[in-house]
Amino acid sequence: MVDCKKCVNSGCCKLKIEVSKEEYNELSSKVKKEFTKNVDSFLEKSPHLKGFIEKDLEVLYEGNYANMNKSDDGYCPFLNRKSMLCSVYEERPQVCKSYSNMKCEKIRLLSYEV
Repeated sequence: MVDCKKCVNSGCCKLKIEVSKEEYNELSSKVKKEFTKNVDSFLEKSPHLKGFIEKDLEVLYEGNYANMNKSDDGYCPFLNRKSMLCSVYEERPQVCKSYSNMKCEKIRLLSYEV
């Protein structure tokens, strides 16, 4: 578990966040509104398939059901830019909750290489 209050660069807040259909359905409405369902993205590009294969797509995208949208600066929309802390810390997705310190070290190294 990571103590986000000790973070120096919020590098993980720029990573792609995906949630399963089950987790998406459990998210609060405040958090859920910052996600785009992959089915919706697919159908936006192929509107002629709407109504024909939506159920099949639901099954196909069950494990990676929705992606969190990014702000214009590439960060998570829930990152408070003044404090650099998560504004929905108690409601954050499971992938954020289970993020490990080992990953933080790698993110910091990658951030310095860029």
